[in-house]
Amino acid sequence: MTVAVTTLTKLKELIARIERILAEYYGFEIVLSASDCLLTLEQGEPEAAPAGEMLVAQEDDLYVGLKFSRSTVEQAVIYEELDPFTSRRIAALLVIIEEVSHFHLLTQRAQFDLATTRLEMEWQAEVDKLIVLPELVGECGARVVLRGLRHFIVLGFKLRDGLSLEDSLRYREATYYFEQFWQEKLAPQISHGVDFGMREPAVRGKLRELYRLPWSEKTAIIAA
Repeated sequence: MTVAVTTLTKLKELIARIERILAEYYGFEIVLSASDCLLTLEQGEPEAAPAGEMLVAQEDDLYVGLKFSRSTVEQAVIYEELDPFTSRRIAALLVIIEEVSHFHLLTQRAQFDLATTRLEMEWQAEVDKLIVLPELVGECGARVVLRGLRHFIVLGFKLRDGLSLEDSLRYREATYYFEQFWQEKLAPQISHGVDFGMREPAVRGKLRELYRLPWSEKTAIIAA
């Protein structure tokens, strides 16, 4: 088996784990796996910042594909067992979580002939990072401090080079809504201990409810 095949297999396993976490958390059925919609890995510099993208085309049917740079995938799935969660790997994992989050929000909405927006998908992905990353890290016996992860998401992110003004503004708006939601709705509910986190019953119940609402109703709840 070649290194490339091994890397791709590990990527598919990672994606499968991410989507199982999301499906169990929100209570939806996986009707289509994101790993079945992977496009050819993009080449790039080995040290390049992690990058991923969901491509969507709609004619009579909806076509969705996920694309990642090779460096992103390798940083996410190839690591030292003694130091599995370096900052570079965390950044790569967050990119993959983000795109899988986009994929499932879109396909879940499409299944019921409901609309979504790019802004909503970006906001949902920020929330889903708080749900998924602690689960992945916890499986290795480590722990994510949610407040630190929130700090990284809000203050530590960098916009990719070459983004349009529209895309840049959308990312910033999604981050604004995420921070508002964290401060007003999540942080007060999340236990200060290590037992519950995003699985605090009140938090999970609210997020399950929000997942199924249109963006206009979500923003009304966030701003309330």
